[in-house]
Amino acid sequence: MSRNRSQAATLAVLFLVAAGSTVALSGAATAQSQVTLTVTVVDQDGDPLSNIDISARWDGGGPVNETTRANGQALVDVPEGATVQIAVHDDEYVRNVPLTVEDASARSVEVDVSPAATATVSVVGSDGSPVEDARVRLFTDGNYVTDQRTGSDGTVTSPPIEVGTYTVIATKAGFFRNMTRATFVGENETSITLAEGSVLVTFSVVDEHFDPPEPMREARIAVGDVGSVQTLSDGEATISVPVNDRYDVRITKDGYQTFEQRLAIQESETTVNVSISRTPRIDLTPANERVVVGESVALTVTDEYGEAVPNATVSRGEEMVGTTDAAGDITATVPTAGNVTFSAENGSLRTTVTVEGVQPGGADTPTETATATPTEQATTDSTGVAGPGFTPAAALVALALAVAFLARRR
Repeated sequence: MSRNRSQAATLAVLFLVAAGSTVALSGAATAQSQVTLTVTVVDQDGDPLSNIDISARWDGGGPVNETTRANGQALVDVPEGATVQIAVHDDEYVRNVPLTVEDASARSVEVDVSPAATATVSVVGSDGSPVEDARVRLFTDGNYVTDQRTGSDGTVTSPPIEVGTYTVIATKAGFFRNMTRATFVGENETSITLAEGSVLVTFSVVDEHFDPPEPMREARIAVGDVGSVQTLSDGEATISVPVNDRYDVRITKDGYQTFEQRLAIQESETTVNVSISRTPRIDLTPANERVVVGESVALTVTDEYGEAVPNATVSRGEEMVGTTDAAGDITATVPTAGNVTFSAENGSLRTTVTVEGVQPGGADTPTETATATPTEQATTDSTGVAGPGFTPAAALVALALAVAFLARRR
């Protein structure tokens, strides 16, 4: 037993020694993976600058902060092979874009800087009034340097930037873009004018289910809070909208699915082509609305375009009677008199229809119409006394008969 314990203890010691060696080797490998960049900061004339703060960053690491010595140099340890960004932080000297060092290795790197300048940009409208919340961007050599918004006074002041010539771009929704070149040395001011404007946007709305696509007449197009228009017989409608903005477009038409899209409008006339589709539905149509009890009725299932729907499930009440064939047809028996309800389902779509069952020979018996009894009309004699059927004409006839009777007696 003691021998086994001794062997186990020996193995444990060897394991710990091996593990310690591995850790030591790993630490040595880590130390070896670091390289030193000798960074020299120079001015526009190539002269080294002391007391300049710099920082180094790389993917997943940094920052490493250093300050240049009297010779303008600073030593920065970074991972070997990394892509390193070296930025300058100083009030008097600036660099717009950090210097990129690819595949870092032990070598010297020169970072050139420029005296600091500031740019104050004032944005006004055509009438000279300040334009608030205008976007002002400065860029040079293809790099954006600043991106700011004007305040209530229509101005922005840049952070410290390199002395030089910049492209200044000012934009705002509803205004035409203004792009100006300006040189900034020290503290400078420049003014930019923005003019309001709008462009025409033409919408062309069709239903591509048809070949060729069918223009959609009377489709209503709502463009943000600008307004709405309605398409004509050619499926087109035109509306004027302010430039350089984005709008929520909503197109509706009876029987069709609603179309919605976010639309970016710039500074030129635009045509927007839109295809809309009918709202999905199915219809169940019987060949006859009245069927003799015990006989069958032919049923057809069609979609929103009136086309056959195969494999639709058809039921009579709660009882399934079958599925439609390739032509969308099925035949079902009408078992009872009165209203019999049939339904069809296809996916999430469902519809119903009612067929009336009638007994054999059970045609409806016409309802006899009672003959109206003539109403006896009361008449009035010459004395004003009313008598049944005694009219002035009858009175004259009676008088003539009486005269003839008296003559025969004589």
